[in-house]
Amino acid sequence: MDVREIETQKTWEALADRVMAPLPQRWLYGDAAKRVGREVVRLCVFEGAAPVALAQIVMRSMFGIRTHLITRGPLFFDEPDKVSRKTALRSLRRALPQGIKLASPEERLGRVPLSTPPEIAELDLRPCLSGLRTQMNGKWRNGLKKAEATRLKVARLEATPAALMPLLQAEKDRQAAGKYRALPPEFTLALQEVAPRSLRLFTSSDAQMLFVVHGNSATYQIGHSGPEGRAQNAHNLILWEAMQRLKAEGVMRLDLGTLDTAKAPDLARFKLRSGATARRLAPAALI
Repeated sequence: MDVREIETQKTWEALADRVMAPLPQRWLYGDAAKRVGREVVRLCVFEGAAPVALAQIVMRSMFGIRTHLITRGPLFFDEPDKVSRKTALRSLRRALPQGIKLASPEERLGRVPLSTPPEIAELDLRPCLSGLRTQMNGKWRNGLKKAEATRLKVARLEATPAALMPLLQAEKDRQAAGKYRALPPEFTLALQEVAPRSLRLFTSSDAQMLFVVHGNSATYQIGHSGPEGRAQNAHNLILWEAMQRLKAEGVMRLDLGTLDTAKAPDLARFKLRSGATARRLAPAALI
């Protein structure tokens, strides 16, 4: 097997679409990481002309120690046997400079686990619209019906830094209060700087939700609702509107992010009751 660096966005995204890559393995994520001072390399392991594994690596140095991190990767094409998987991982490891080489992968790598495996919620947007509504939990669907019966309307705003600021400030306050851990709001601004057309900002009443489109998939980034929005189930209405619009754009899967039933049980229920499926990822490990 040989490892090749992918240097063009078009080639990388074509490969990423084949494995329906999550946001951390997309070109725009790497560009945002560069914007906040990280080094990024994009590698693909090939067996002849056939791609075997894809990995975007974000690198940083702390206290003189270089760390290489593959978040939500490497991603494997098809289902390689154990020998091929080990060979691909060894090839990736050798292609990187000296340092600590970590991955928080989608699937177990056969290494000693270094963390508790996270759980995420995913919405399959390929069914028809009536099918998407049918798979919603009854309570969630009733909340949506109540929101639809009001005068609430959902508007899509241009995701400028000024338009994002109230949402980012609310996110910063929640993270500072220790309610949960996520990417810092500054990273969202970096995404806006490098790929503003990828952001989808929706608002209704005093509620907002922000999504990032990346190829044939998309990710829910952050959201906030004030008292009026909560009383009127505005987030149900916004998410349903987003599901319809993203589906129309050709998005097949919507990643709703991690499920934290301990620190954010209400948010976890909201995500799952929307019709999403929970999926357990693999623990972090050395590659």
